[in-house]
Amino acid sequence: MSTRVKTARLIFFLLAGAILTYFLLSSSGSGSPETTVRNIMSAVKGSDPAWLVAGFLFFILSQAVRAWRWQLISHGHSIPFSEALTVTAIHVGLGHLLPVRMADVALVGLFRKRSAIPLGYGTSTVILAKIMDVIAMGSVVALSFIWGLSGPVVYVAGAAAVLGVGSLFFLPSLFGMVSAPVSKIFGHHGRVASAWRDVVSSMRITGERRRSVSLAMGSSLAAWALKLFMFNALLHSVGVTGLPLWQVFTASAVTDLIMALPVHGLLGMGTMETGWVAGFALVGLSGTLSGDLTVVEAGFTVHLLWLSMAVFPMLAGIIRLLISARRDEH
Repeated sequence: MSTRVKTARLIFFLLAGAILTYFLLSSSGSGSPETTVRNIMSAVKGSDPAWLVAGFLFFILSQAVRAWRWQLISHGHSIPFSEALTVTAIHVGLGHLLPVRMADVALVGLFRKRSAIPLGYGTSTVILAKIMDVIAMGSVVALSFIWGLSGPVVYVAGAAAVLGVGSLFFLPSLFGMVSAPVSKIFGHHGRVASAWRDVVSSMRITGERRRSVSLAMGSSLAAWALKLFMFNALLHSVGVTGLPLWQVFTASAVTDLIMALPVHGLLGMGTMETGWVAGFALVGLSGTLSGDLTVVEAGFTVHLLWLSMAVFPMLAGIIRLLISARRDEH
């Protein structure tokens, strides 16, 4: 992808995020965008500290579980837990701040610099983690539907969850099938071909180290469950209570799925809230929630609180890396 195309893509998503933000603020149901912004800031300032602490603990625990997952899928490259936790905190924070998943590129660079993981293996580790995340989020949504609904959809959701987890172990075959077209397009030599061979080779972990991959998949489910409990705690902190947990889980999972895709602008503004509204609409909720907040206002409020929580561990991780780099120089 040329620099011009990358720049155009970045500008497009930045503009899209800004347009979506203005549209949502204008159509929140509270009147003018200014009124909506005042309601959001009032909710942020009046949030319950106890529930905020609970949400932060869930968030930090989810990062710790994800750090353990990096150790499980690092394909023979030793990553100390403290290092994995630092890299995870930085990656998550940058994921909230930077547009179009630029944080994933930074994550591969951190793996290469801090843990001497080659580019191809680092890329494949991130890809494998993303696949696990999508499967985990899809499974959580499916299980949430099973929890809250009845009828034929229960069987469809259950089958989707089982199929998603099972597909993880067929990744080597799927990536192997794509190898021939990749070779024809990029040839058998060069950086792309070498990186692709590393990706295909490292994906064999799903067939060769089933125990580690199973644990990693389990940790992905645990990490996303913890994040969904975080969303529930943040909703409680701003007075949105009484919602069935399955509705909160389903709506929050849709929101997080939108954040995981390379489609959002700066700070994730607009796209995250669009996912939030869509998620709540999926479970039949719209308009004003408890706490006198509309769905849109609750979305922006939770997003701001979530963003704040992500920045502090990221800053702590950056400081740790800077101190470590100075020690290495001496």
